[in-house]
Amino acid sequence: MKVLKACAVVLAVGTVLAGCGSSEWSGEIRFKVVRVNPAYESMGETKPPYVNLEIDQDQVDSIEQITKNAADLDQFPEGIKVGDLVVCSVRQSDKSGFDQEGVQTDVGPCRAA
Repeated sequence: MKVLKACAVVLAVGTVLAGCGSSEWSGEIRFKVVRVNPAYESMGETKPPYVNLEIDQDQVDSIEQITKNAADLDQFPEGIKVGDLVVCSVRQSDKSGFDQEGVQTDVGPCRAA
């Protein structure tokens, strides 16, 4: 009888842990370009040029609210400038609810809206 109870507990815990596993979302979001930044030096390493963005639509039903507001310039069409509207692929993933790292959000590639 004790073995049966132990098996039931193990199955219940396994089900709970499986529910806390990886989670992913992807979709397209419309942004407005608010700034185009040049490459810069940080801790002895050259960082690529990047673009600051603001969401230009209602929030979507993603893993968590889209707050990332920058992407590397190479993710945009050539000639991008402040005020342009773009549609970007956005991917969110949370590999594990236990890792304390939070949700990873990737923006790009982007195209003119």
